Amino acid sequence: MSHDTNDDDFLTILYHALRAQRRRRAIRLLHHTDSSKLSVRILAREIAAAEHGIPIRHATGEPYRNVYNALCQSHLPTLADASIVIYDSKRQTVAEGPNHPLAVFLVEISRPAVETLQATESADKDGPW
Repeated sequence: MSHDTNDDDFLTILYHALRAQRRRRAIRLLHHTDSSKLSVRILAREIAAAEHGIPIRHATGEPYRNVYNALCQSHLPTLADASIVIYDSKRQTVAEGPNHPLAVFLVEISRPAVETLQATESADKDGPW
């Protein structure tokens, strides 16, 4: 297998991991914490609160359970497969993995790039013609 194929495989895994909004939120939350590990419970509450536009203390019940289950069953294993996080399913904790800094970089540069492209596209539609 050539080096280029390895790079393509790596990028495919990385971009797949970054595809879901919940995964990107988990990456950002982990990046902005002062702790070396976060519990899945804290991640689920933070994400549920953000998704529903409610204070963290109100992120309970069904919204919280849905996010918690999705994190445990899908999102965190996917991030762990890409070495973005280290997910301990027994202790229900998440820590930064070796590819976490790269994932943070890609997530952070994507936001302004998308906003710029959307603004340019909107300006083109509102042009003088």
